[in-house]
Amino acid sequence: MLVQVAEGIHLLSIQFPFGMRQVNSYVIEGKNGVTIVDTGSYAEQAIGIWKEALPEGTKVEKILLTHSHTDHIGLAKWLRETYHAPLVIARQGYEEMKKLRARRKAHEGDATSTYPFFTKHGGPSVSEKAMLEQLDADYFEPDELLEDQQEIQLGDQAFEAIWTPGHSPDHFCFLNKSNGVMLIGDHVLNEISPLIPIWTEQDGNPLAVYFESLEKIAKLPVSIGLPGHGSLIRNVPARIHELRAGHEQRMQQILAAIPDAGSTAGELAQAVYGFEKMSMRHSAEFLMTLTRILYLESVGKVQAREREGVISYHTAE
Repeated sequence: MLVQVAEGIHLLSIQFPFGMRQVNSYVIEGKNGVTIVDTGSYAEQAIGIWKEALPEGTKVEKILLTHSHTDHIGLAKWLRETYHAPLVIARQGYEEMKKLRARRKAHEGDATSTYPFFTKHGGPSVSEKAMLEQLDADYFEPDELLEDQQEIQLGDQAFEAIWTPGHSPDHFCFLNKSNGVMLIGDHVLNEISPLIPIWTEQDGNPLAVYFESLEKIAKLPVSIGLPGHGSLIRNVPARIHELRAGHEQRMQQILAAIPDAGSTAGELAQAVYGFEKMSMRHSAEFLMTLTRILYLESVGKVQAREREGVISYHTAE
């Protein structure tokens, strides 16, 4: 069911039986047809919701993707084929999809080989081949590419594209400067703290990047945030302050949990979040712990030591 959440903008809650299980898509009115923002994951349940909301013959002007995570692009190809509308994503999003495709094609291990980056940090055991195939499944060739600070027409409204890496390297928010409405994607969420993951050594320090992106948004005249999950954000600066404070609290817990002998990121995730055995069920906790540790390392509070291919972390001397 479409629910109006701002002038000319309607929220459509897309459900699917796996992963995040829900995403907020937005349908924006326009004289040349509606604009869709984000799609939901590929599932018959989600397709049924779209068919009911936008019956056959509905004119769709374009389909915009905030970032290339599967719950936001999973139905992109189906929507393009169904409504004959162009797919629009930032250049960074296209580059991320191409990188994943190249990694999948280059992978030489079988389904039993585990993901080495997780293994060296004490993370969950996961098939590298299966993970890469899953991440690459939603690949598409976009019809249009966006750049940072570019103006884009969404329905009858003009928005500015704003690059906000952190949750993903290609994440973008979109601000209507005339009324302060921001399509904020997964950059800021109300009920949960967005996952800030790291997948390879080349990803650097994603939490530091995320903090910079939060500051960028906090300075903008945002009247309401329309997020990719959960409820609308009525006070974006206040929520940003809460998210930053939450990360700082968790980092203090990590520092307090590091024993003299040091610990892997996986062991520290178990200590901080209170679960007994590392598994894929706890991959989010593991990834968040690792990105926080890497941030602490960047500011000189922890040190990494590698032994026999496993990295442990110690408080800085």
